[in-house]
Amino acid sequence: MVTPFEVEFDENGAIVDYLSGDKLVSTPEERVRQRYLRVLHLEYGYPKDRMRREVTIQRGSSNLIDGAGKPVRADIVIYTTAQAARTNDQGKFFIVVECKAPTEKTGYNQLVSYIYNTSAAGGVWFNDSGADDEVVYYRRLSQPDNSLIPWVGIPRSNETWDSLGRRPKADLIRPKDIKGLLRRCHNKLHGRGTDGEESDLTMDMVRLILAKAMDEERSDPLPAFYCTPEEYGSPEGREAVADRICDLFEEVKRANSDVFSPEDRIGVGTRVIADVVVELQDYQLVSPISDAVEWDIMGHAYEQYTSVHLRRERGQFFTNRIVIDMVVEMCNPDYMDIILDPAGGSGGFLTGAMRYVRSKIVNGQGSATAKARQLDRHRTNLFMVESTKRLVRVAKTAMILNGDGHAGMTPGDSLGEYDAFERSIIARAGRGMPTCILTNPPFAGVGEGRVSHQETLNRFKTGQRWADVNGEYRPTGDLLSEGAPPELLFVERCLDWLAPGGTLGIVLPKSFLDTNTYRPGRELLFRSTRIKAVINLHKDTFQPNTGTRTCVIIAEKLPLGEEAGDYPIFMAISRRVGQNSEGVPVYKHDALNNLTSDIDEDISDILNSYRDFLKNSLVKSQYVFSINASDVDALRRINPQLFLPHLNETVKQIESIDGVSGWTAIPLDQLDPGIKIFKGPRLKSENLIVEGPGSGIEPYYTPSAMLQEKGDSAKWLNVSRADKKQIATINAIRVHKGDIVISRSGTVGRVAIITNKYDGAIVSDDLIRVRTSDEEKRAFLFTYLQSRFAQDQMSRNEYGAIQQHLEPQHIRDILIPWPDDSSRLGDIIEKANMTVRAREELDALNQELSAETASLIDTLIAAAAGNAGTE
Repeated sequence: MVTPFEVEFDENGAIVDYLSGDKLVSTPEERVRQRYLRVLHLEYGYPKDRMRREVTIQRGSSNLIDGAGKPVRADIVIYTTAQAARTNDQGKFFIVVECKAPTEKTGYNQLVSYIYNTSAAGGVWFNDSGADDEVVYYRRLSQPDNSLIPWVGIPRSNETWDSLGRRPKADLIRPKDIKGLLRRCHNKLHGRGTDGEESDLTMDMVRLILAKAMDEERSDPLPAFYCTPEEYGSPEGREAVADRICDLFEEVKRANSDVFSPEDRIGVGTRVIADVVVELQDYQLVSPISDAVEWDIMGHAYEQYTSVHLRRERGQFFTNRIVIDMVVEMCNPDYMDIILDPAGGSGGFLTGAMRYVRSKIVNGQGSATAKARQLDRHRTNLFMVESTKRLVRVAKTAMILNGDGHAGMTPGDSLGEYDAFERSIIARAGRGMPTCILTNPPFAGVGEGRVSHQETLNRFKTGQRWADVNGEYRPTGDLLSEGAPPELLFVERCLDWLAPGGTLGIVLPKSFLDTNTYRPGRELLFRSTRIKAVINLHKDTFQPNTGTRTCVIIAEKLPLGEEAGDYPIFMAISRRVGQNSEGVPVYKHDALNNLTSDIDEDISDILNSYRDFLKNSLVKSQYVFSINASDVDALRRINPQLFLPHLNETVKQIESIDGVSGWTAIPLDQLDPGIKIFKGPRLKSENLIVEGPGSGIEPYYTPSAMLQEKGDSAKWLNVSRADKKQIATINAIRVHKGDIVISRSGTVGRVAIITNKYDGAIVSDDLIRVRTSDEEKRAFLFTYLQSRFAQDQMSRNEYGAIQQHLEPQHIRDILIPWPDDSSRLGDIIEKANMTVRAREELDALNQELSAETASLIDTLIAAAAGNAGTE
């Protein structure tokens, strides 16, 4: 949903004014002003009828004029009364806000001109640059001189300026615009000449928030986390503020000695600390755990903040909150569950679990005493292990801002020995204890992310090479020389760590579901669990951090001695995730195509369908359905794409042709005894690449050159430099007239046929070749492979974590109908051949056209040169 602090637009893109409801032209300046009007109303409590926008400033009885002769207008004015606002009584100005000035200095000068000509007691310079909010507060003093000086804030609607400073803890309020508050604090860290890295600044933000939370935990009625106007106005005062905050952080370190080292400190300077304290001191960040809605807002904002400002490391990235909430609800933990995330990162899954269980308790039927005891038990049942101490600090802060429960968050190596974990993990969440594991482990990706440490690999069956031995697929005892993807080891560790009967919810690369690399992990899943659900996530789910395609698996570990048997598995494919590849939210449109405030995602629908599945009332659709475990093949492939009803219906339809008299349905590679289906070896061409054509130089075409009308996409190779191995590779990947080629990476399944133009050309192995000397079968294949009947069969077998891929075997397995008498296909074959002939004619015409155009331009250039010579 759109938050109350976001600017409202009508269906034509005009701004709906927050004060009057009038339609305004959308400009950057107006959007900034509309944002701050919301802050003044929702955070500070100023009634709308006491505020006006674009107020003309008067000097005496005349309007104040700028250097261009135009009337000077204040962006926002807060009046002392609603009557004063209606009549623009400049003797009853209270606060003036300047939103449009690009710099603080310009904003200050403009505020001086506004305030000194009115009764305003102070002002604000606010600049929203899109990613960050910049804000500076000023108070007008009349003694000893008339001056406008920086201040520690502005009063709330029912307060005076003198109330600012050290408020009693009882007077602190919960922030409503928590996202804006964190943005403003982060901007303070970037300001004042701070030159630290983004991630270091974010960690200082974490330290300051923990210091604030520690202060709120204390029983003292007055806070230590404060900055008075007098302190803010002098270097000595700001030094005193920084000393208090650093003392609070020392308490944080003592309470979390497993996470913070004695040398850990707040790295920013005293002025920056004072700036952040000024922003945070009026607010209460810690509240009773039962305040579910408040915690949800606070925790979500903090998670968004850290995900934006912390850089991804070693395959770690922040899990989309929509996915977290779906996985948690599908696993359905309760307050009695021991919940563990063995790859905790920033704590997203644990905070998601806390939100979910807390909501169940708060909305349950128990007494107030029962609910309090359940909440207390639940927050002591949350555990996390994370290898990066910095992220443990981030996670602890997230848990504090979500309602506590951070004691079980510890640093450690989840792939290490169980007895090496922190004592709290060993005692409460050791091997066989967790009843719910929720995790998004780090992925190997395409870099050097594999685990190759021999001692680690020795702990895992999946650290070994597996093979079919005497009819059984099992580990051979030989360690993987190239290392193992960490996510594969994590699957085995989770299954071993989980209590019998416990539930696992895990995010994995989509390639886990069907590639040979991950087959050992799938085998362990089938041997030790009942797989409850497999969901393919949308490709933008983790953007803009990573383009890796991902999936979710929900599984229930078998009780000791119990066999899995046959059982149903819920499957779904998400096609909308509420954001685009840049991470920008995508909203739904209504029936009239008007933009709404509802996020455009189908995860909620998938979750509802899963609930129906558990009640045996699932209504199957094209992308949400169920299969039986017995439907899974010997390779344990569980990619929902393989089981899509409409794709499998296509296969069934083609198979049914086998029963029609005079027709048979056979795999493509059985159509012709001499047919060849291959992709060729990969050519290492770095030493052969040259700048352009010449003697002994040939083009090396990309797949797109074969698939587009104007196929000029090519490198140039000096084939005369090639060694014997390269010559053999080049000859193997040359295409010949009549070859049918199919794209196998990226946009897979595009089909073309090689004409005279490219006969003998060197073409990338990213095209699968189908080669047959039977002209009739070739013509029909060219047509059939472009039909939905063949395309559906290709789509059914696509695989890949980042790009989609096809292999020659997938083409070989395509079912194709073929008659006993090929004359039945006479008309189709003739038209296919006509298409090829037309293509060749088009190629010839294009070549002629290109030559004639070049000749014309050369003639004109020569004529122009001749004219120049005669002048």
